[in-house]
Amino acid sequence: MALITESVLGTTPGAGNFKTVRYVSESLSGSPETTESEQIRSDRLASGQVLTGITLGGDIAFELAKDTTLDLLIESAMHSTFSTHVAISVDMDTNATTKTITRASGSWTTDGIVVGDVLTLAGFTGAENNVQVMVAEVTSATVIKYLGPDTMTTDAASTGTTFKKADKIAIGTTQKSFSIEKKFEDLTTKALIYKGMLVNQMQLSVAYGEILKGSFGLSGTKYLQADAAIEMITNLRTVDAPATTNSLNGSVDMPFIGTDLSGVLSESGFCIQAVDFTLNNNMTPQNCIGELTSVAYSSGTARLEITISAYLADSNWELLAKKLDQTPMAIGFQVKNADGWYAVYMPALQLSFPDPSVAGADQDIVLSMAGVGKVGAAGESTLYIMRS
Repeated sequence: MALITESVLGTTPGAGNFKTVRYVSESLSGSPETTESEQIRSDRLASGQVLTGITLGGDIAFELAKDTTLDLLIESAMHSTFSTHVAISVDMDTNATTKTITRASGSWTTDGIVVGDVLTLAGFTGAENNVQVMVAEVTSATVIKYLGPDTMTTDAASTGTTFKKADKIAIGTTQKSFSIEKKFEDLTTKALIYKGMLVNQMQLSVAYGEILKGSFGLSGTKYLQADAAIEMITNLRTVDAPATTNSLNGSVDMPFIGTDLSGVLSESGFCIQAVDFTLNNNMTPQNCIGELTSVAYSSGTARLEITISAYLADSNWELLAKKLDQTPMAIGFQVKNADGWYAVYMPALQLSFPDPSVAGADQDIVLSMAGVGKVGAAGESTLYIMRS
């Protein structure tokens, strides 16, 4: 299966390479909508059904790995594009005890650094400090608190250091569509073509000891069945080979995960078993007389739903009060392996859950929480995703 970004909804651009989609399973389909004639016949025979429309869409299930094709689908789901940044040179010190980074000159605020940003540090004497950290608090113009790997150390004499703000995407309002071709290897010159494909829903599951899995739910505007090579949209076009990066998992590939229950984003003993979130763009089809498929889609409210499973502990007891007054909670984490990384920051989650209870002998007490994301207190996006 290959896709390419469209410049106009439902139209394949004239240049550029197709990208191969890696997936676990898929259900893309042009499914007919039919209605049966109610005409009465004297011979009692049925008049049959007629085609009244085509529902075009389906899911692509994937394992999360650093992949530029996944980046494109994430951009479609977020209705936005990743911002890019350059490295900034400034002498810095790290303090592993206070979890702070102090710069010798300049200003974090002037450089546009805010809570939830991921910074890639470089140039430190200790290689263990040349990693990514998530900004937990901008304490002053020269000091930030961070959430980062436990292996970081205090480095109080570094010169020639740099930091780079990671590529970052927030929920936006601009649709990104694709043309997708699904070809079957055991057939010769046959393919199914879907155009005007937009990501309406994105889901990701993070759990201890498991590969990170997710899915993209798509809806489209045009459907074609190619019976010859010349009818394929990839005909005489370059299709990039699939990425070979390894899938990420929720244990050894997670340098840090934290919440702001302590007041600042930190690992405060809040032991989380699993996080599952879904972004739904609530797109509605525009159906017109004379057209078999929807001609466009209107994007609705971007709704973020989340479930979190965590062991009950003193450090998260405060959640019992938060569920009653619906005070938002932030959560941030990174997943990383040798091939690259992603990070997620959700600044304002409102959770609901039943009181902790004892399920039986020899069973841990677990908080099973569900909730939604809302706009941040300062207008922050409900969801941010960063990438290497």
